[in-house]
Amino acid sequence: MKDLLLCVKESIGRGEDLVLAVIVSATGSTPRGPGAMMLIGGVGRIWGTLGGSAPEQLAVKEGKKLLAEKHSALRNYPLHPGESAGIGANCEGEISVFFLYLNSAEDRISGIMEAGIASFSAMEPCWLVFSLEEKNPSLGILGEEGIIVWLGEEPEDSSGLIMPRPGQDTQGKKTWFSQALVPDGFVYIFGGGHVAQELAPLLCHLDFRCVVFDDREEFTRPDLFPEDCHVIRGNFENIDASLSLTEKDYVVVVTRGHAFDFQVEAFALRSKAAYIGVIGSDTKHGFVRNRLEEAGFGQAELDAPRIHAPIGINIQSKTPAEAAVSIAGELILIRSESAKNRD
Repeated sequence: MKDLLLCVKESIGRGEDLVLAVIVSATGSTPRGPGAMMLIGGVGRIWGTLGGSAPEQLAVKEGKKLLAEKHSALRNYPLHPGESAGIGANCEGEISVFFLYLNSAEDRISGIMEAGIASFSAMEPCWLVFSLEEKNPSLGILGEEGIIVWLGEEPEDSSGLIMPRPGQDTQGKKTWFSQALVPDGFVYIFGGGHVAQELAPLLCHLDFRCVVFDDREEFTRPDLFPEDCHVIRGNFENIDASLSLTEKDYVVVVTRGHAFDFQVEAFALRSKAAYIGVIGSDTKHGFVRNRLEEAGFGQAELDAPRIHAPIGINIQSKTPAEAAVSIAGELILIRSESAKNRD
């Protein structure tokens, strides 16, 4: 999402008007669900996707039309194969797409994008919110404490727009759409070695907020990890001095040895972390489990659903890059299930 904000800011700064196409609702089988976004300029699609194929082609055409007309619009697209009213997609459902016109002459749009970018840099959750109105829709960024920056009429209840999943909320005569730009919860990667160096950029690309923790200077160099990834050089024997985890956080244990795994797992087990994943062989896991039991952790704690050892989806991974894909896949699944449970 940060790429979207940067793209809008740069285009608006060059005096280029844009249309942001967003799926705001979907029924039945559709390529993408609510929250899918695509940015349209005078040359066509310049960022994102609504699922490709015919729906996207129609959306690009409509976006360019609205760009010329300089206004926003809500459009419904049925996806019924074989029907003349359909659009020829291999799905059977319907999507509602809101086309948000972004006028480069409106200075506050750049400020809205900057607020979202700043939230990314500070690793603070934020939401992009807009009203579904054809003329002068309201637009802004919300933080956990309320409105950060706004254009147009403010919502009656901004707290009702802080949602775990993309969705709509009707307040009075206005219907609002809210989309999280910076998701809540961090992925704490313990160990800055080869797996971490493959995993961190992948997770950042997937809109996870990452923190890498290691005790070695050569594995906590900022140039090893993406700009959006926070890197901490700390002490495995006293992680509490550097970190405090919440029930929204994930722990990925990829340290260089049994002793460090034990220290990290003991720290994670004492926390409220929603996910604790540990890389390694069955022999390694058995050794660390024995030490944890000796340290006073019970069977129920060690066999809890939040524990994933071995970590990741089983894709028979061999290389650090493959391990990163395996871990990322499992984290995507856990994140999706968590969001559904909060609905």
